[in-house]
Amino acid sequence: MEEKKKGMLDVLAADEIHRYMKARRAVNDDTELSAMVKEYEEGSARLVKMIQTEGFDADEAVRLSNDMDYIGFILSQNPMIVELRAAYKAMNEYLASVKGTVSFSCGGDCSSCAEACAAKPEQKDGEA
Repeated sequence: MEEKKKGMLDVLAADEIHRYMKARRAVNDDTELSAMVKEYEEGSARLVKMIQTEGFDADEAVRLSNDMDYIGFILSQNPMIVELRAAYKAMNEYLASVKGTVSFSCGGDCSSCAEACAAKPEQKDGEA
């Protein structure tokens, strides 16, 4: 049991995890940037919901899509977002490399680890 705990602590202490957490905090601490990210996420979700509705207003969907394209472009140029994406990718690669070598205890709520947990069960076709 102590080996499992030590293995988990080693994973959590990895530079890739710290890099991601630092980048995530930087984005969260920037009020303006966080508001833009939230606007992008909410607008994108609204667009998806809109186009799934029968008889949706195509002009409104195009306008919203253009708005989301613009916000997405602005975000993609922000150095903190660039670093967050790179850190997220590095963390996922690291977690994939240790998957199966450490036993994780998972409560089933993947939101706390950005759904990057190496213990996240793989979904079968047809599962949400």
